[in-house]
Amino acid sequence: MAESTKYSVRMDDLEDRAGREIARLLGVEAAYVTSGAAAALALATAAIIAGNDPALVDSLPRIETAPHQVIVLAAHRDPYDRALESAGAELVVVGYPTTTHLGEIERAIDAGTVAVLYRPGRDGNHPSLAAICELASRKGVPVLIDGALFAPPLENLLQWFDDGAALVALSGGKNFRGPQASGILCGRTDLVALVGAQHQDMDEREATWVRGGDRITPPRHGIGRAMKVGREQISGLLAAVENYVAAPGAGDAEGIAELVKLRELLYGCSIPAVWHETSALGVPVIELEFAIAGIDVDDVVKALAAREVPVYLEEAEAWRGALVVHPMALLAGDAEDLATAIAELAGLRGFANERNIR
Repeated sequence: MAESTKYSVRMDDLEDRAGREIARLLGVEAAYVTSGAAAALALATAAIIAGNDPALVDSLPRIETAPHQVIVLAAHRDPYDRALESAGAELVVVGYPTTTHLGEIERAIDAGTVAVLYRPGRDGNHPSLAAICELASRKGVPVLIDGALFAPPLENLLQWFDDGAALVALSGGKNFRGPQASGILCGRTDLVALVGAQHQDMDEREATWVRGGDRITPPRHGIGRAMKVGREQISGLLAAVENYVAAPGAGDAEGIAELVKLRELLYGCSIPAVWHETSALGVPVIELEFAIAGIDVDDVVKALAAREVPVYLEEAEAWRGALVVHPMALLAGDAEDLATAIAELAGLRGFANERNIR
């Protein structure tokens, strides 16, 4: 990343060449580096809505007559829906949180529909991705997947495309361990090629602009300008993807070793520590069942955050009184520090009669 700052390059060239290499490494048609998975969702939506129409590109997110509706299952609603809405999309919600009929999706697709948004990993009786993609393809609309939490592993990414997805938004951090302010939009070449018009304003003069293809005017600073990436993010993400593909999961070893040690240190503790061999990101996690031990999970979160060296645990399961320890951020020595914090917390509340650390 530091090396990349020494050289001045055309950003559209760098995006194109890095995207081609990332696509080759991932085994997908095309790829484009973004400032995160949310930015990838927004840019994908803008590209789908505006296509290669300069007037539409310049007008987003204000849309008067062009189709701009994106169908999303009720079970797939998420705060990151705002990424699509920021590009001008109107979300059309179908089904219910625990069940969706394929016919409900089919009835919702009309002349105003531009895409279907899909999020993996949602429980319930819902149509398969393959069934949704087959339906969307018959109706002439692409399926956009928010894959930030579920790929890598790359097997998931490739399966989504095998099922018929058109575009997938990925995080450059998480399992890729690239720059946190980076992401990847990958998928169909024709759709990925449209993103640059939303994202890259090279301050071209119309009289000398020769890179437009079918476009009759150069792009302006579109909605993607606020999501721009620099040479550092592009080069850093490319290096991270290269490292991951060469040795998938190699960067997880230290954190997993600490997680194993934490499980051993918490053996016999009054707070059940449940080991899960895998998770959404393909690594093991530990769930600390504070509610079973009679401890209010909100008190735990506040107490850990108030320590001299604050401790923050994943709160996805806090609704049922559990906190999750994820290995990807653990460094050498963290297991003992975390075990000490948990043991002190349990001891202060009278749930441990002896030291919990062996």
